[in-house]
Amino acid sequence: MADVGTWDKIQQGVKEMERLLSKKQNNLAMIKARQTLEYMVKSLAEKACIVEGDMADMIDQLYEGRWIDKTTRDHYHKLRIIGNKAVHEGHDSSSDANLAYHILSMEFQTFAPRNRRPQNRTANAASPARPKADGSNRKRAKRRKSPVKDFMRIFIPIIIILLLIILIRMLIPKAPEENQPTQPQTTIAAPENPTDQPTIEPTIPSNETPAESPVETTAPPETTTAPRVYKTTETLNVRAEPSTTARILVQLAPDTEVNVMGIYDEKWTIINYDGQDAYVATAYLTQ
Repeated sequence: MADVGTWDKIQQGVKEMERLLSKKQNNLAMIKARQTLEYMVKSLAEKACIVEGDMADMIDQLYEGRWIDKTTRDHYHKLRIIGNKAVHEGHDSSSDANLAYHILSMEFQTFAPRNRRPQNRTANAASPARPKADGSNRKRAKRRKSPVKDFMRIFIPIIIILLLIILIRMLIPKAPEENQPTQPQTTIAAPENPTDQPTIEPTIPSNETPAESPVETTAPPETTTAPRVYKTTETLNVRAEPSTTARILVQLAPDTEVNVMGIYDEKWTIINYDGQDAYVATAYLTQ
């Protein structure tokens, strides 16, 4: 649950962005949207015990841990990219500013019910609890204090069924081994005088070639193409495997040129790093 300070910052960020848009300060509005998104991502990351990585990695880890769905992940990345352009390039597009506000408003409505503290919690805690005189309420409270009965009622039938299955398997006799069909063995007697027997070598017809034994190949998941030069949009982790938990080989600064060797899947791109294949997130590359 987000603390009160973080929640206040998120609410204030949304209101401040509305004010900046009304004054047509589009660049500052997009920067404020990214700052508000950072509060939201860090709040969720604390709940998910995610302590490493930049904001892009945190968003991907929240999605992989099922803390957010695919739509929310894509919205977070879109807000992050728009905010980065505003911070690093001075981007001042009114359409992008309005898009950022629209996305932030939707995600704020989704984020709010899960993280907002009830305002009347303090008042409820301060008021003394009234004793419940109703008999049905006392019985309900007693039932809640006896979880053992619920456990026994659910798991005892399961245990009985498992024991019956084990008992039946022990009682069913196994088929004797002599009843199992065996393949007849064929023995070829060696000739008494090996030198008297002509040696017959297999001949291959001139118009036929011996068939080669098929070799099983496993198609790699990657799709490789001729190397192409791309640039990083921000600080980017180069990993040894296509996974956010894989070892980081190096971190590339924004606007670093990389040779793209191919596409691994919709999320990862193969690049040439130090003469070997490495993997980077596709969302942070641009031509």
